[in-house]
Amino acid sequence: MQNYNKKSHYAPNGIDFNEYKPHKRNLNKNKIRILIEGDSSSHYKNVDKSFKIIEKLDQKKFEVWYLSYEGYPKEWYKIDKFFHEIPHDKVIEIYDNSDILIKSSWLESFSYPPLEMMATGGYCIVVPNNGNQEYLKDNENCLFYKLGDINSAVTSIYRLINDLELQKKLYINGVITAKKRDWNFLKDQIISLYDEYTIKK
Repeated sequence: MQNYNKKSHYAPNGIDFNEYKPHKRNLNKNKIRILIEGDSSSHYKNVDKSFKIIEKLDQKKFEVWYLSYEGYPKEWYKIDKFFHEIPHDKVIEIYDNSDILIKSSWLESFSYPPLEMMATGGYCIVVPNNGNQEYLKDNENCLFYKLGDINSAVTSIYRLINDLELQKKLYINGVITAKKRDWNFLKDQIISLYDEYTIKK
């Protein structure tokens, strides 16, 4: 790595938290709704692995929604509802009406889906990557599973369903995390970066 004697600054990504209405999910019901998000045609989104996880679950206990802006479901995907090219305000409704997000991407610049899911009060089962580890903490606001370890993801889902204390912890910390990413909370920090740059220039 080369040193160019330049100081870098970081501007965090955020959301408009006022658009979200967090509510705790009830996982003690006949059908738990799992949401899978990502472009099935992009290798690094790893959507196939998310659906491999679904295959290991008790199909009678789960309903599966799939959200993708670019890709389409493959023939072997087991889904109950597919959402394609949905506008942002409607995407919030999809997160709001889902219980658990499975996000298996191994490469992201910044990963919004887990943050948006937590902003609605939902739960996240996620592969850690460089685009989500700045705000996701395993067993604090989400559950991580190792890339490619499908059985670990399945275990995490059932563990979440059966552990009420874990549900409470992830819900509370998830909402707190999302609130801290509200633009109103971040705006002064971001504006100060522009002010510093303008003064130096």
